[in-house]
Amino acid sequence: MGSKLWLVPAPSYLPAAAGWDADEDSPGPRCGHTLTAVAPTRTRGPRLILFGGATAIEGGASGIRLSGVTNSVHSYDVESKKWCRMHPAGEPPSPRAAHAAAAVGTMVVFQGGIGPAGHSTDDLYVLDLTNDKFKWHRVVVQEPGPGPRYGHAMDLVAQRYLVTVSGNDGKETLSDAWALDTAKKPYRWQKLNPQGDKPSPRMYATASARSDGMLLLCGGRDASGTPLSDAYGLLMHTNCQWEWTLAPGVSPLPRYQHAAVFVGARLHVTGGAVRGGRGIEGEGTVAVLDTAAGVWLDRNGFVTASSRSQKSSNDHDTSLELLRRCRHASASVGSQIYIYGGLKGDILLDDFLVADNSPFKLEIDSSMYNIDGTPSVASQKLNHSSDSEQQSLDSKPESVSAGSSLDQRSIAKLVEASTAEYEVASAVWQAAKEASERNVSDDNETSSQTNGKLESSSDSTDALAPDVRLHPRAVVVAKETVGNLGGLIRQLSLDQFENESRRMYPTNADQSYPTRKYLNRQKSPLGLHKKASHFHAS
Repeated sequence: MGSKLWLVPAPSYLPAAAGWDADEDSPGPRCGHTLTAVAPTRTRGPRLILFGGATAIEGGASGIRLSGVTNSVHSYDVESKKWCRMHPAGEPPSPRAAHAAAAVGTMVVFQGGIGPAGHSTDDLYVLDLTNDKFKWHRVVVQEPGPGPRYGHAMDLVAQRYLVTVSGNDGKETLSDAWALDTAKKPYRWQKLNPQGDKPSPRMYATASARSDGMLLLCGGRDASGTPLSDAYGLLMHTNCQWEWTLAPGVSPLPRYQHAAVFVGARLHVTGGAVRGGRGIEGEGTVAVLDTAAGVWLDRNGFVTASSRSQKSSNDHDTSLELLRRCRHASASVGSQIYIYGGLKGDILLDDFLVADNSPFKLEIDSSMYNIDGTPSVASQKLNHSSDSEQQSLDSKPESVSAGSSLDQRSIAKLVEASTAEYEVASAVWQAAKEASERNVSDDNETSSQTNGKLESSSDSTDALAPDVRLHPRAVVVAKETVGNLGGLIRQLSLDQFENESRRMYPTNADQSYPTRKYLNRQKSPLGLHKKASHFHAS
């Protein structure tokens, strides 16, 4: 279809419809939390799970410290558009912020973070929503692993591997990557040694998995406090070898403490902070990496070296002002991108935003560009349409020049490789729902064994290592004892970690940072466009 060749600018965000029955059902102001989309179950539609974060701040001009760190769980029903405070059974994780979360079917896995007592443990906490019963499980993974850390990122790769990257362990900023195979028990972390263009140490980056098995690491802050703008794709080849590949194209402004989520082949990046903790403003608050074409786009179209340095006339766009924040969280359901909370200057936010990435709405609301950077025929026709035909997600792009240095031969390969991705992405949630129903059927067949064990583990006082299955075909094994983790937990306060004495006021002057080379594709010219293999449990 011709629409698959169009490059659409970043969408606009608007307040999302949301309600609640009681005061506690509203998540309230917070930052440093996670927002995770969970697949539909047999009886419920997709939901967003909001966990943890800081609900208060302390300090003033000398620096802001996060406080009021919580372990509360809130669920947003996408169909009913209502928030609800959940009180899951089982042992909950400790209060934490700057942790990482990833969805595994109808479960959400949490790792790391930092709380009032310092680092969280290295254990995985699983929030199980199967059969619409919220239940906590604590999974102890023995042998070496990522270790306690915060400001890291984690996601499920190829629907099987939990991969965690970067962060800070209290001693140094990290660049390592670890993977856990959810189809094999007992669970073990494997330290990866990927080939290719390895990313530098960083924290407060994002790592988002594309549906075909690529993990995209974006932005972050290095050990010196310099914000980063580069992006790297992590792929697993058929020989089980992992490889990092530097993303092509001119990336948007450097940032950290931003949010990013995939919709199809498009990575949607919002908000973030720059040096000194000052929030990103104007056009830089939103960007999209089209991994199928290998180009970055903002609200005006292609991101180029010159457009990055120019101040846009849309700086006072209300939708852009809504996105001026950091330490927020985002998730996607179908074509919808959701954002909750964050920190804006010295103000904690409790707003809930949404944007639509569906091709139909974007074709109506945005100017579109062909792969060579010229306006598409459909875009030219839309520019002559009446105002009554414009929808709520209006963007007002200016004329731009082609910012991609991809040659025509490479472009042809990218378009060919990306065609299937768009088709697959549109059916992701339907497939997830069918898989969930199959899982429920499998569980019913073994209810006298597996489900009995899960119920008994939640009722027992020893709920540290329940027989929870992260993968539908994982082998259930006996419980394991918890090792001595005392030496791993650093009793350090939040002002040493989460704040690090950074000013968060938007009036702070931004310091200069070195210019990086953004278009280095000598080693892997088409790295991000390789088709990663799909993995199935045997």
